[in-house]
Amino acid sequence: MAGIGLRLQSVISKGTYLQSLTAYLSSAVISSGPWLSSVIALSVLSTSVVTFLSTDARLLLFATITYAFGVSLIASGAPQMVLTRYLADRLYAGDTSKIAATCSGMLVAVAPLTVLTLPYLIFAPFPLLYRLLSVSLAITLTYIWLVVVFLSAGRDYVRILLIFVFAYSLSVASIVVLGRSFGLIGSLGGFLLGQVVCLALLIARVLREFSPIDGIDFGFLRSIGGYWDLGLIGLLYGVGIWADNVVFWFAPSGVTVAHFFHLNPVYDSAKLIAYLCTIPASTSFLVHLESNFYRHYRDYFKHIRERGTLAQIIEHKDGMAEAAQSGLVRITLIQGSVGASVFLLAPNLARALHASAPWVGTLRILTVGVSVQIVMLAVFILLLYLDERRPALAVVATFTALSLGGSLVALPLGPGFFGLGYVLGAVVATFMGVLFLADRLRRLDFLTFMAQPLPRPGRT
Repeated sequence: MAGIGLRLQSVISKGTYLQSLTAYLSSAVISSGPWLSSVIALSVLSTSVVTFLSTDARLLLFATITYAFGVSLIASGAPQMVLTRYLADRLYAGDTSKIAATCSGMLVAVAPLTVLTLPYLIFAPFPLLYRLLSVSLAITLTYIWLVVVFLSAGRDYVRILLIFVFAYSLSVASIVVLGRSFGLIGSLGGFLLGQVVCLALLIARVLREFSPIDGIDFGFLRSIGGYWDLGLIGLLYGVGIWADNVVFWFAPSGVTVAHFFHLNPVYDSAKLIAYLCTIPASTSFLVHLESNFYRHYRDYFKHIRERGTLAQIIEHKDGMAEAAQSGLVRITLIQGSVGASVFLLAPNLARALHASAPWVGTLRILTVGVSVQIVMLAVFILLLYLDERRPALAVVATFTALSLGGSLVALPLGPGFFGLGYVLGAVVATFMGVLFLADRLRRLDFLTFMAQPLPRPGRT
């Protein structure tokens, strides 16, 4: 993402106000990625179908799309991380000739995994067409999150923004048009239509950006064994984001929507609002923190490879540390300000959304948790820049375990404690991550040079 971040940073510093606004909007979409798309989609969905679907139908549609987003984000987490590393290695080597071919290879390689949806297709107690549409949605979303990885190496960030805006506008419009004519089936089909168009446009963008395509390349599959820990990080992070939701869906305060579909409207809507509030901090991470860190990171290793002076190497090592520190402080201040505003305005939001009294407390708790979690995300991404995969894995595993375990402990304590497990996981994991990052940056010279191969005897 740093390449796009550097271009956005340049536009913001030198462009017109309109160009700067476009750059910030683009960075919000690109940096926030899949979860921002899901949050906005679910928020719009909750209001766009009120006039033509019954309450039960609305809940089932909302639950189906929520589950599709959750399954797709978890399913794509592991391959996303491995693909990102594979593409980063190709870009580092200056080889972009096979990026489009790798995208085609990914589309083919992931296809057999759709067999995992057969139990749902065969046994789910819904009409066959509904089952087919919901499975198609989950598969389409999974592909979208994977194709976005390739576009993070692209140059045309404006087109990426326009694709998402157009696709989600089409989804909402199709929900309304088809939903009025065909009810629940039409609404689900309408949402799927927008996502299929989104996927098609994203794939076309990859092929155009990195043409010419040279067949189909499956080289990334060889990276799975070497980068299994990255795959585990992606999987655990996805599980950690959704684990607390699953716990509270099946809590006594949860709602049985239809058969095995459960929701917890109070918890789910509060978490949606909390996540929307992280957009400014996510944008700052891409435009400022990651871009500034990457600039020094790139030059640090460049001077090592090209036998630069010790002063040059130390300068960029200190630059990385300063970029990480100032960037994390900046994110904390931005997210802290937004989070504090939400915390104070929670009663007003509850009245505007006609939410129940417990919703205010849940929103406040989750706003704290999500605010800390966005800092944790920045920290473990910086650890991955330094190839500190095991510390990053420890951070994510801690977050997931404590979020899940804390949510199970909070369950019998009642709604007033819902979300505290998420807060606990985010706080402890962030604290661990900061310690790991500070230690690695302090010892970066030692760790970098000790990792170099020893010269053979008799050679200089």
